[in-house]
Amino acid sequence: MQTNAPISAPGDNGRLTGLVYTRDETLAQDIKRAVQPICRIKAVSASVQEVLQSIEQYDAGICFVHIRNDQVEDGMALVGQLRRVHPGLGVFIVADRKDPDLILQGLRLGVLDVIIPTANGKDCFLPALQHALGRKATEGRNGFVYALFSLKGGQGVTTLSVNLADQIQLLTGGRVLLLDLNLYLGDVGAVANISPDFTPFDLIRDLARMDENLLISSLYRHARGFYILPSPAVISDAERIHRDQISAMIKLLKRHFTHIVIDLPHDFSERTLAAAEASDRLMVLVEPDLVSVKSAQQVLNFFQELNYGDDRLAFLLNRLTKSSVLQPEDVEMVLKQPLLATVANDWTALSRSVRKGEPLGVAHGRRRITRNLHELAARIMGMTPTARRRGWLGRFN
Repeated sequence: MQTNAPISAPGDNGRLTGLVYTRDETLAQDIKRAVQPICRIKAVSASVQEVLQSIEQYDAGICFVHIRNDQVEDGMALVGQLRRVHPGLGVFIVADRKDPDLILQGLRLGVLDVIIPTANGKDCFLPALQHALGRKATEGRNGFVYALFSLKGGQGVTTLSVNLADQIQLLTGGRVLLLDLNLYLGDVGAVANISPDFTPFDLIRDLARMDENLLISSLYRHARGFYILPSPAVISDAERIHRDQISAMIKLLKRHFTHIVIDLPHDFSERTLAAAEASDRLMVLVEPDLVSVKSAQQVLNFFQELNYGDDRLAFLLNRLTKSSVLQPEDVEMVLKQPLLATVANDWTALSRSVRKGEPLGVAHGRRRITRNLHELAARIMGMTPTARRRGWLGRFN
């Protein structure tokens, strides 16, 4: 059973904060482990008072309420109070058995879902939460924006943008958008092997009448789950798009997407700066050679003059090999900045994925370059990547 109650926006690290009301410690651990990729459980309690206090203390967006067979009345009273006092809180009922009356009461109160682990297994918590994040109820959403930039072309901004959007979608299960702002002639469509029917020009033209249904139905959705807003496949007149229009477009997109990845142009135009200013993270690509590092130094100086702090500006070292002229520590020494991440050079895997129009994660999930991109996606969302036998997963701090 699912309803359309609102759900609070993610916290500063891109994840929801959650609570669990239960006396069952095993159940609490099952929920905590299951939802870890997109929701940090901050408190577990069997006290109604503690749960209510924790909502305010942790600014919680989600609460799992375990209703045992012998405490249906008390459990539903708590659910009713949560829905009335905290209407923006997403509430899930966790029931010991399928009870039509309980489901009906939950529906009337506006819970997000009634989860029955004994029927659906302990792996049912994450899909239920992912489904809730993708619903139409987006009031109050303020999505995160990550922009990738390099002053020179050919340094891998587009391919990294496509694969970063894919990895964020994989990690969060949220509504992720890849936006190509190379308005003269973009490459996202070519890399993703799609023919753009709806571009930023179309969105800006119809901005005043654009609602969620029209927007989502107009965008291309990749088979991997993320959405794409590509630039035209033919040379276009980018000069007719102004700074204010870029800002307004991104503001609209943030209301409907949890995460937005922007492939920026290789310039300092007003359009590029408008997108950079709207970004939570501006990631500058640098390659392990002297020319690229000197270019990155100029970019750093430019944005520092615009008062971009270290919390917003970050550097990615791309196409790294063991024989690279410069290694990560050398680049950090020259830039006097820590690297956010390094990405391995794997031309073979990249060229194969581009030919097929699919992200690296489809057929090259175990390659080092894919692991690096997974690590990058985890890091910008506040996760601590960790290596495991079957791949790289994220462990939240």
